[in-house]
Amino acid sequence: MAINDAEFIRKAAQGGMTEVKLGELAALKGKREAVKKFGRRMITDHTKIADTLKSLALLNGITLQDQLDATHAGVVDRISTLEGDQFDKAYIDEMVKDHKEDLGEFREEANAAKDPDLKALVAKAIPIIKQHLQHIEKVAGGNP
Repeated sequence: MAINDAEFIRKAAQGGMTEVKLGELAALKGKREAVKKFGRRMITDHTKIADTLKSLALLNGITLQDQLDATHAGVVDRISTLEGDQFDKAYIDEMVKDHKEDLGEFREEANAAKDPDLKALVAKAIPIIKQHLQHIEKVAGGNP
């Protein structure tokens, strides 16, 4: 597996773990039901993607961290201190920003990936990320 493919897998795994952790927080602390529901969806969808990434990493001898790195942990820590409307706004803002970044990175990897299994994973994940982005943008606009 190409070094860039391995780096993408490591980065995507960190991002996915962050989405799950933040989703857990949203499901518990979200004020609006739409935020709680989106958080639960993040847990489900990103756990599935993470499981596929873990399998791909294992097959290719890539070691993934089982803890968040300092950058991602800092995001989770910052948002976890908030309550009510402040929590919802910070979570929604983070999800919009993150999903825009993810969509761009996954699209780039769709063209750059050398490993056929990684290409397949990325192709399958792109529509999910697009759905997440569209959904959270609706939530940001006050819609469920």
